[in-house]
Amino acid sequence: MKAIDYKKVDMTDEEWKYYQGLIVQYTDDTHKGSEYFRDLFETDDNGIITIIKPVKSIPWAVLFFVQNVMINQRLRSNDQRLDEIERLLQQGKQ
Repeated sequence: MKAIDYKKVDMTDEEWKYYQGLIVQYTDDTHKGSEYFRDLFETDDNGIITIIKPVKSIPWAVLFFVQNVMINQRLRSNDQRLDEIERLLQQGKQ
């Protein structure tokens, strides 16, 4: 679990590293890169992104990244459920 804009977010280490790179990439003399993530999305109690709601102009790379994390979270969740179903099916065959 990582924290972005004071929200816990379920992310892999690779996603976290990419997020940190985006912050560096979009930090300049007038903006901190982390500002682009402020109020950009909401998460549930498990750190799953539930909605992306840009209210200001943000770089496309930031938006695409958050969308990808959201999609990846769903895929990881589905993978875990499928693994559990397969495990239960294997137990039933024995």
